[in-house]
Amino acid sequence: MPAHNATQRASKPAVVLVADDDPVMRLLMVEMLDSVGLDAIEAEDGAQAVQLARERSPDLILMDVEMPHMDGFAACRAIRDAANGASVPIVMVTGGDDLEAVTNAYEAGATDFVSKPINWPILGHRVLYVLRASDAIVRLRIADAQNRAVLAAIPDTFFRMSREGIYLDYEPGRDHPGRASRGQQPPHGYLHAYPVDDCVGKHVAEVLPPEIAERMLEQVELALRVQQVRSVEYELIRFGEAQHFEARLVATGSSEVLGLVRDISERKRAQEQIRRLAYCDSLTGIPNRQAFLEMLERELQRSKIGNKKFAVLFMDLDAFKRINDTLGHNVGDQLLQQVSERLRETIRPSDLLSRAELVTRAAPLNATGSTEGTNLARLGGDEFTILIPDLERVEHALNVAHRVKDAMRRPFLIEGNEIFVTASIGISLFPEDGDDCTSLLKFADTAMYHAKNCGKNNAKLYSSSLTMQIMSHVKLEVGLRRALQNDELYLLYQPQLDVRSNEIVGVEALVRWRHAERGIVSPTEFIPLAEETGLIVPIGEWVLRTACIQARHWQKLARRPVRMAVNLSAKQFKDENLSQIVLSALQDTGLDPRLLELELTEGTLMDDAKATLSTLEQLRGIGVHLSIDDFGTGYSSMNYLKRFDVRALKIDRSFISGLPQDSENAAITRAIIAMAHGLKMVVVAEGVETGEQLGMLEEYGCDLVQGFYLGRPAPAETVSGMLQKLWVPLGAK
Repeated sequence: MPAHNATQRASKPAVVLVADDDPVMRLLMVEMLDSVGLDAIEAEDGAQAVQLARERSPDLILMDVEMPHMDGFAACRAIRDAANGASVPIVMVTGGDDLEAVTNAYEAGATDFVSKPINWPILGHRVLYVLRASDAIVRLRIADAQNRAVLAAIPDTFFRMSREGIYLDYEPGRDHPGRASRGQQPPHGYLHAYPVDDCVGKHVAEVLPPEIAERMLEQVELALRVQQVRSVEYELIRFGEAQHFEARLVATGSSEVLGLVRDISERKRAQEQIRRLAYCDSLTGIPNRQAFLEMLERELQRSKIGNKKFAVLFMDLDAFKRINDTLGHNVGDQLLQQVSERLRETIRPSDLLSRAELVTRAAPLNATGSTEGTNLARLGGDEFTILIPDLERVEHALNVAHRVKDAMRRPFLIEGNEIFVTASIGISLFPEDGDDCTSLLKFADTAMYHAKNCGKNNAKLYSSSLTMQIMSHVKLEVGLRRALQNDELYLLYQPQLDVRSNEIVGVEALVRWRHAERGIVSPTEFIPLAEETGLIVPIGEWVLRTACIQARHWQKLARRPVRMAVNLSAKQFKDENLSQIVLSALQDTGLDPRLLELELTEGTLMDDAKATLSTLEQLRGIGVHLSIDDFGTGYSSMNYLKRFDVRALKIDRSFISGLPQDSENAAITRAIIAMAHGLKMVVVAEGVETGEQLGMLEEYGCDLVQGFYLGRPAPAETVSGMLQKLWVPLGAK
């Protein structure tokens, strides 16, 4: 980042270059940056990003990896090669959280990375933290440069020394602060900080500590032998504080050297501060991802040489996003700080890097700048890792995990409120589970997700069967990608009954998958997979078009209108082409738009209320009806419910299942129906399975019902027969 940007930051907002070929992603990033008070400039591809970086010198760059013409990695390297791009922070936006993508990003020169799907609020905070760190580094470098200039202007202390280590001459810097008077003898070990005439004629071992004197003599011999400048850095204790010096030695003859001594304490402190910024998490003060990866690599090599075992613990807080969403990111940040502090307190000394020589040689700086060994790190977000070296028994790793898990269950006091969280922990072992850093971290992560799937607040060891599950997951994804091409997807339809007339007035289209090898795959298994991979968009378009064709056929067959309800996923709803897809399906099939109803969940509608209103307005302009599915399980406000202007609410089956015995569910159901009617909305009850439930819903004034009592999801042919007659379920009034 250019140096002048740091001084201008206080007078005007920082400028962030957003490079992404997806206009929607650029728009979302620009809005996110605006929400945290930052200005943005946009680039549509990597080449344009490189050009804008050179012309505009932004304060930070958000760079997508996958772009046409020049991808994010190439663009990052090109910017780093430019004169004004060496220090600008570059945050890469990767399509996954795998270590290879992260490694490629850092090798290309990236400062940080974020993975899709993006958590927008957290990204805003991360951008601000990166800018702060960048500003701090720039200020430190400026301060370092100024200090160097000041030191360079002050005459250095110099001396002449023989090959044998005898001081032939010693002249202190004329302006050296605190210079001792000639003839005054300071304490042993301080003579290079406060040189005096008494040094002349003495051996270096008499005025410097033995280990420093030995290194000085070695460099004197090298300077005389190779006739090149040599240097020695050493540390002396002054008034209880470490002070660093550099002695530069140059041969001035065949048997003597000229030495110049300079105080480099400020430079050392600046280097230590920069190292802390590079290896410490800015929020919690504990080591960050980069520090942990380097520590893990060192421990791996040490354990291979010493035939030792160690464990990697991967911890993730359960439902941390809920805390951020409900209490705010400031509370979330305070929680992460308290979690890291509690982890420090919970991990016993016996869990730390156990050998003192390993600690001093390999441990990264901690938050206070010391070289105290630590095996705790924050990888990012609410993910923490713990390294347990010299593992003798697997039970030791499990004991640490359970101790951490129990510590997390104790309440955290933040802003006068008690906050409760739990943690899921995965454990991988060396050498049983892997012999490289990538595998060990990945397998610990896999075990952690297994712990979450087992009910959270769990600790699980990695096993090869988990990898088999992942491979099965990957295989299922490959099959799902081919399902559309191989005509393996089909639709079933569940009728919706008008409570007053006992007539079928609509149906809901439900997608099913008949796998070539596995047979029928449950929707609860493949729908989340389709959402995760983005396949829900083409699958959803196929469902929409197929359902419209069938609805048009039924309209001709029954000679009366039959409304077709189709579910829209969150990804479909955010697709910029959604309106065009719906309009095309209606035009191609000839279906009246009023006979198509699109169902959305509360979560989908409330994800981005501003964008939601715009999309809903486009769909209403086409003429289709809209309804809220699974109502009562989300978090929409009454204010937005009114503004969304939907036709119908579908009461979630969880409220219907307990009727008529569950009085609380009955009260909630009655209240939802009354509220919806007050807003002039139609009410549909899902999951009706008994005549008693149907009777109670009719008593409450429910408009439409669907469920197994009225008809299970069935093929189109079965529903066609039902539509050709006035159908009344057995036991209904």
